[in-house]
This record gives sequence, structure tokens and C-alpha cells, in this order.
Amino acid sequence: MKEKMLNGVLAVILIGLGGVLLLSNINIIELEYSLTWGNIYPLLLVGLGIKIWFSALHKADGSWVIGSLLTIIGSLLILDRLQVLDFIIGDMLKLWPLLFIYIGFHLFSKGTKGRRGEKRRRSKHKSLSKKGSRLSVGSVEYKQPNWKVEPMDLSIAVGELYFDFTRAFIPETDTPIYVRGWIGDITMVIPKSVPFRAEAYVKTGDVTISGENAGGLNREMVYESEDYHTATRRLTLYIDLKVGSIQLDHL
Repeated sequence: MKEKMLNGVLAVILIGLGGVLLLSNINIIELEYSLTWGNIYPLLLVGLGIKIWFSALHKADGSWVIGSLLTIIGSLLILDRLQVLDFIIGDMLKLWPLLFIYIGFHLFSKGTKGRRGEKRRRSKHKSLSKKGSRLSVGSVEYKQPNWKVEPMDLSIAVGELYFDFTRAFIPETDTPIYVRGWIGDITMVIPKSVPFRAEAYVKTGDVTISGENAGGLNREMVYESEDYHTATRRLTLYIDLKVGSIQLDHL
């Protein structure tokens, strides 16, 4: 019941916000907050953060840490857009003192959780370790000279991932790379001499592969180089993002 109420409130807020921004864009009303992706995604961060936070408090299947972090980051980005303060995604590392706050709350609540919750956390940790994935917040770049390309299974919470395969050592085999994330920007630069196949999905945002673009809600794009099937050295990419942008350039 409470979840339905929250969904209803969020729906009304999003509909109202969308209506106001639309009226502003067609010059019916004046609003110094234009309908651009750079202005929209901070609002989505706040809404998503509140929902995850609420789920953690009432259903125990969310994460109050991730929920509160998204809410804080989204709020700071909104204040930046309104020119109240200066804050960009790259400034997230400045929020590291939140770790002390989260650890403090964790110590307060540690004694209230039973063995069942502990087993569930251990099971989840083992599952992540088995997949070889890692959860990251912030910016991660693969652009060192001659960095070795290996099969990857990456997970991001909030942040940016940048892959420059033109500077990498790519082995003579099919290398699969899986990337999953909540909110962020994923950019890959692939040399023209290396065939690749990509399956990219974003729930809200943009997908651009070799100049082809799809933007909006529930966008999916599948791309395959002409010589992909006959190549011995190639990349196979799977990207799944909730909110953000995916860009793959074949240069």
C-alpha cells in the first residue's frame, strides 16, 4: 500500500514536472530550467534515489546507502544547474566523508539484524564474486598505452566508464565485455581494424553506435561489423544501463 502511494506521488511529480518543462520549452511560461538531458538526469537521480531509499526502509529489498547517495548527488547537481553552487559528476569523490556517516549508521544498526540478513548479504557477495563484477562509483578509464583487453564483467552504481581500445592490446580471440549500471555515461572508442558486435540497452537516455543514435525511453540497439563473423580478433559488447548515455565510436 505504501509503495503504491509512493509510486503515485512520484508519478504526479513527474507528470507535473514534465508539463511545466514542456510549457517552458514552447515559450508559454518562463522558466530558467530548460528541458535538456543535462537538466533532466539530476531530477531522475533524486526520484530514483527516493524510491530506492523508501524500498529499503519498508521492504528491505532496496539500499538506503545507494538511495541516499543518489538523492544527495541529484540534489547537488540540481543546485548546480540553478547556479546556487558548483558541482559536477566528477566532484563525487569530494563526498567521501559520507563513508564515515554510512559506517556510523551501520554500526548503530548492526546489532538489530539477525543471522538471516547476514546470510543474505554473504550470499549476495558470493554471487558478485562469482560473476567477477565490481560495483563502482565515480569515473573509471581504460586508456593507458598498450593496456591488455580481457573478458570483463563490470557493474557501476553512478559514474562514467571510458574505454579507449585504440590504445589497447587486443588478443587474437573473441573478447566479451559486459557492462551493467544504474546511472552514468559509457563511452568506448574502437579501432576500425577491430570488428565488433554490440548489444546496448538503456531504460532512459541515449544510445549511439557508429553514428547511429536512438534516444528516449527503453532504447535498444544491436550493431555488428560486416566482418565480425570471420574475424579472429574481435570484441563482443553487452551494455545495460538504467539512466544515462552509451556511445560507441568505430574509428
